[in-house]
Amino acid sequence: MNRAGDERKDRYTQKAGVVFQSMEESSTNLNTLKYARWMVILVIITTLSQASTGLSSMYDYNTASSHAWTAQIGLLACLALVALVIMSRTDNSKVKGMSFGLLFVWVIQYGMGEMFAKMHWVSLIHAVLAMGILLHTMALLRAIPSVDADPTA
Repeated sequence: MNRAGDERKDRYTQKAGVVFQSMEESSTNLNTLKYARWMVILVIITTLSQASTGLSSMYDYNTASSHAWTAQIGLLACLALVALVIMSRTDNSKVKGMSFGLLFVWVIQYGMGEMFAKMHWVSLIHAVLAMGILLHTMALLRAIPSVDADPTA
C-alpha cells in the first residue's frame, strides 16, 4: 500500500511539475524578447554609425549633426531595450543586467559627448567606450534567447 501511495504521489508531482513548468514558460513573452533583439541590432547599427561620423569629423567633414542624431537614436534604443526586457518578464538575470549596463554606459557616453564636445582629448576615452559598447551589444545579442531556437538544445 505504501508503494502504491508513492506511485500516485510521483504521478501527481510529475503532473504538477509539468503545469508549473508550462506556467513559467508562458510567463516569458517571447515576442517582446524578439523586439528586444531588434533593439540590440539597432544599437549596433547606431554605434557603427557613431564611429563613422566621429571619425569623419576628424577629417574636416561636417558630420557633427548626424553624430548627435545617432547618439540620440542610440540612447532611445537603449531605453526601449530596457523597457522591452522588463516587459518580457524574463527570468534571465544576465539579459536584464546586460541591458541595464548597456543603458548606463550609453548615458555616460552621451554625457561625455555633450559635456566635452570641444575638448578633443576626451575623444580618446569616448572611442574606447564606444568599442566597449559595441562588444557589449554583440554579447547581449548572443545572450538574448532567439525565438526560433530549440529550448531543449
